[in-house]
Amino acid sequence: MTNIWEVLLQGLSVTMAAAMLLLVKNLLADKLSPRWQYGIWAVLALRILVPAGVSRSVILPFPLWVETWKAAAEQSIEGAAAAGKGLASVYSSVYDPIGPSHVLPWFTGKPASLTDWLLVLYAAGILLFLLWHFAGYIRLRLLLRKGSVVDEAAAKVILDTCEKYDLEPCQTVFVPGLPSAFVCGVVRPVLALPAGEIPDEKVLLHELLHLKHRDVLQNLCWTLLRALHWWNPLLHLVFDRIGNDMESLCDQRVLERLEGEERREYGTILLSMASERYARAAGTSSISNGGKNISRRIAAIVRFKKYPKGMSLVAVCIAILLSTPLVLGSAIPYAEDTFRPANLTELDGSMAMARLNRCTTVAGAFDTYAKGLVLQNGIYLAVASPLDTHADLAAEMRWTNQHQNTIPYHLESGEGLDFVVSWKGYQLFDLVETADGGYEAWIVVATQGFVDEDGFARVRDENGNELFDCCVIIPVKAFRDRDGSWVVEETGDRILSEKWYNQAEFQGSDVPYRRQLTKTGASGTVSVSVRTTYTVENYSSTNNAVVWFGSSSSFNTTPQPNAKFERIHYSYQTAYSIAGETLPGEPKVSAGYKMIPLKTADQKFSFPEDDVMYGDISGSHSGGELDGYKYVNSTLAHGKFNVLDGEIMSGSGSTWYEPDKLIYDLPEAFAVQVFWDGSAVETLVLSEEDAR
Repeated sequence: MTNIWEVLLQGLSVTMAAAMLLLVKNLLADKLSPRWQYGIWAVLALRILVPAGVSRSVILPFPLWVETWKAAAEQSIEGAAAAGKGLASVYSSVYDPIGPSHVLPWFTGKPASLTDWLLVLYAAGILLFLLWHFAGYIRLRLLLRKGSVVDEAAAKVILDTCEKYDLEPCQTVFVPGLPSAFVCGVVRPVLALPAGEIPDEKVLLHELLHLKHRDVLQNLCWTLLRALHWWNPLLHLVFDRIGNDMESLCDQRVLERLEGEERREYGTILLSMASERYARAAGTSSISNGGKNISRRIAAIVRFKKYPKGMSLVAVCIAILLSTPLVLGSAIPYAEDTFRPANLTELDGSMAMARLNRCTTVAGAFDTYAKGLVLQNGIYLAVASPLDTHADLAAEMRWTNQHQNTIPYHLESGEGLDFVVSWKGYQLFDLVETADGGYEAWIVVATQGFVDEDGFARVRDENGNELFDCCVIIPVKAFRDRDGSWVVEETGDRILSEKWYNQAEFQGSDVPYRRQLTKTGASGTVSVSVRTTYTVENYSSTNNAVVWFGSSSSFNTTPQPNAKFERIHYSYQTAYSIAGETLPGEPKVSAGYKMIPLKTADQKFSFPEDDVMYGDISGSHSGGELDGYKYVNSTLAHGKFNVLDGEIMSGSGSTWYEPDKLIYDLPEAFAVQVFWDGSAVETLVLSEEDAR
């Protein structure tokens, strides 16, 4: 824990777990055995040892609350709020999310603020607490040094007790003025007895059972855990309860070895110790633990029974059920209200949520960032943006709210998105991995107009037609932020298109292709444009197609920071132009082609035997698969040329992939065989080199 806020978060999580365990234990106090009553505290030990940063919230959203408190407090420290940036605290920052990765305090520099010094005070408290208990242990050891070896009578009772109950003896001494027996030490345990008294067999049995089950070591471990929460009065009460449950368990073990009247006598012995002092130091155990606690133990003796073996299984099942929510925590669902604060006060809590619920996947980062742009929601953008940008994002949202009277989370999406069509969502094109481990792609958003470079709102094209279906292409990159989450930044200028993109068919020449391979030969020029489309499931529809331009789909506006890609679609389009000038009219030749994808440019290949099909002007094609990729036999023209901007256009091909990995080994090259009048005239290989 590197700041006092992580200490607070850890403490609240542990306190909640302790309170829940106390509630369950009280409900089941007379229904489950002392073994369970003590053993269930192992769940609390796990909760203490598991950092809050590696688990989820425990019942209540403590991380969100503490993150919000931290931001409010740190912003006010020494005028940090007025500065907007650069906090006085060294150990914590407004825009660095809390998330302790360990349970011990750790200093990252010299303290400079109130919250920094509070962490120093917390660490000093741990040290003083442990020193105090260590001093108590040393005093006991010094007291034991003044003890004397037990006499023969006492030694005989001890040996007889060990032999009767199959227990191991340890060094035993008489200590003058000792009120009751206790065991001290872990490595070299010593049994201390009041001087001049013949020890009772039942008292010896109790202490020797402590020794057998290593209760002294457990007591030491509980003391170390208590030290981490020395500031928490509730947990001090809980740790006292743990010690009492340990004694009750030892009583149960004693009673299981006694019969009839011996059990009553054991209760009488405990009753006689109700007013006695007892050792309260780490590394010790004592049969006496105070009058109030002994009265509870006597009440338990009255209820004593040997629990059936089946109850052990029940107890284990209950412990497992409790461990899951109390140790691992429970997820906080994403609520629309959290991402849409109604006022500036709620904005702080929303930004806290954005710092805590970061994107864990590449798909989640792109999805959340794109929705932030489409819906003009600054909280969404904060979830998927680097932490270093959060101060500016929060300041911009506040400024927009105060000067433009907008909702607090509103954030202008910037160039091209003035007339965004939010219900059409977005599409992600051409995901590629970069050398630094990030991923680049294009986010394509539908609009119904835009503001041009002169600052004028344009809702019509140059011919006066309404721009119902424009699109904006946004180059972006996803990469790891300093907290390990995936974040997104824009990498270049946005591209504005006055024409629409048909998402239902995953194709459209109006959206530029990032990857285009072109090769010119003797017969003409062949171009192959390749695209991959990555889809997060954001639409409710009766079919698998994601439809931008229809009422059959409903866009899910909730961010999905943990999303995975549901579908990956690979498609291509081809174009062929005959060498020399081509004009509409009767052609000198009819043209066609065969095309197959290649994994590498130097791959050996052979074209399928199928004849090239010739059809009408709209073209027709057939094909199959080769190495998992589609190949095509296609007609480019018949009867007369279909001339479009000097090119004869062909159809397209596509392949669906299951998204078991982000980057697929897509073809690096294409082999194209050109036919004139039914005869092959040329073979061209288009490779990645041709795309540069």
